[in-house]
Amino acid sequence: MVTKVKTKTNTTINSCTPVSCTCEELWSVSQQFCLKRLSEEVSANSYNFVDSYSIRARRIAGTYARFYLETEENGDPSKKGRFYWMALGAFASKTVACTLEHPTVRLGRFPNDLIVTASDWFGQGNFWLFQDIAGWHHYFSKFGSEVFFKCMNKRNTNNLVPQMKTAITNADWASDSLPKINYLKSNDYLVKGFNKVKEFESSSVKEIKIRLQYQNLLQIAYHEQGEILQPLIYENWRHKREIDAMDWFSLITPDVVLYFSNTCKVPQVTVQPKYRYRGSHAENKDDSKIVKHVSRPDADIVLYNYDSRMKWIKNAAEKFHDLMQKEKSYMHDQIQTMASWYNKADS
Repeated sequence: MVTKVKTKTNTTINSCTPVSCTCEELWSVSQQFCLKRLSEEVSANSYNFVDSYSIRARRIAGTYARFYLETEENGDPSKKGRFYWMALGAFASKTVACTLEHPTVRLGRFPNDLIVTASDWFGQGNFWLFQDIAGWHHYFSKFGSEVFFKCMNKRNTNNLVPQMKTAITNADWASDSLPKINYLKSNDYLVKGFNKVKEFESSSVKEIKIRLQYQNLLQIAYHEQGEILQPLIYENWRHKREIDAMDWFSLITPDVVLYFSNTCKVPQVTVQPKYRYRGSHAENKDDSKIVKHVSRPDADIVLYNYDSRMKWIKNAAEKFHDLMQKEKSYMHDQIQTMASWYNKADS
């Protein structure tokens, strides 16, 4: 387990504005937001990270939901829908919370004394994905598209102001994580994804806006799966071994499944067919009558293989997108509920 880290933040109110600060200083403001959201204040201007990984995941889900709903700080309700990936991200982080709360993962042991650290790598992946993607969205929302694109290629955790650089380099798993995820620098997927946000803002045609949302969703998905989670989690040999173990002991491990619900299950699901993490022997088929709000991968998915995993991610994105059009009220109700978790108390 990781140790708690105390950090301090800038106490000067409104000490930085876009017209008087460098890009690096503005990125420090957004990084501070990301760190504080997963922390609790323990004394004046001093914070500890939330200890529970599942509570962190629920706070992350709540924050993603708030960005999508434009209820986060600096949100603009007139632009609701521009941060489309954030809505899917809320469901995904809720799923991480449910997985972390599963008895097998929580206890950290499988039969035959095979000890795994699944809770750590679920926690690590979710924590650093949040530090990355929430920062991009906070910056765009707070400072606007013009400043965002001007400063996009300036993001680098090594160039933050001293207090924020110290805080993030002292964060959980930082020494292992930051080099693997390129110190949160920009890439082509992010450029394309946020260009779709900019186009969404300027369009008044419903059909075009819906198309731009889906394009944003895919580009950010490519980024988070390929540039963050793949090098950070799935390339690790031990994590691969542990994923294989979750396959071998599939009767007592969490399903690989995404529920489009604010709960760990959905009312429509009355049967839970078991799916393997990898292999070719699972023959269960989804019943369309009971999986209305569920996305499952193919039975032979290799979770740590990028192409195999992206096949499922794309299918999940399509199902999500379809539900967001056909059952918008239901989906927004689920997202609204998750939005309330952004400051959930530690446990």
